[in-house]
Amino acid sequence: MKRPIPLIVGALSGLIVLAAMFIVPQGGGILAIVLNWVIIVAGAALLVAIASLVLTHVRFIAKGKKGFLLSLVLVISFITTLALGLLLGVDRPSFLKFVGAIIRPIETALLGLVALVMMSAAMKIFRERGWSSLTVSFGVSAIIFLILGLGFPQNLNIPVLNEVIRFVEGLPMIGARGLLIGIGIGLLLMAFRVLFGMEGFGND
Repeated sequence: MKRPIPLIVGALSGLIVLAAMFIVPQGGGILAIVLNWVIIVAGAALLVAIASLVLTHVRFIAKGKKGFLLSLVLVISFITTLALGLLLGVDRPSFLKFVGAIIRPIETALLGLVALVMMSAAMKIFRERGWSSLTVSFGVSAIIFLILGLGFPQNLNIPVLNEVIRFVEGLPMIGARGLLIGIGIGLLLMAFRVLFGMEGFGND
């Protein structure tokens, strides 16, 4: 049986927000209050999640489980970053430089791994599907954007070519907006399922 109290609270909160959006600007104050509550609850939930993550890795270190060295690195990094943030302040340039010096190489490495995974996935598609309209269009588009990313066509300074390049570079944004629209529709449908009690918050 679905838990009634969380379901009622979620449904009422959603209906209040929807009503406030339809009576804007009269409902602007209600939206601001609800948004502040959401920020507070989300912040508390994030703190609980971080504490749970750190405690889990501390247990791994205490028990000496396999891979505890990675847990040790995580805990030391968390404590060091937290201490520096509290002592120096999160807006201090030296702290931001310290954090950036760690985050940027990690992000670069992750992007490199993503590129390798995507390349292997593309090769797998070519092997399994062979030469088809999907694989050919995928390969051609990848080559085109690779050439554009290198910047050679832009250096030619040909007005007509520059217009074509601007148009082609805008195509990914069209696809991204289509994905965002699809995600938004999916979230809207899920929200309605929660509001009408079709999705529960767990079983008793």
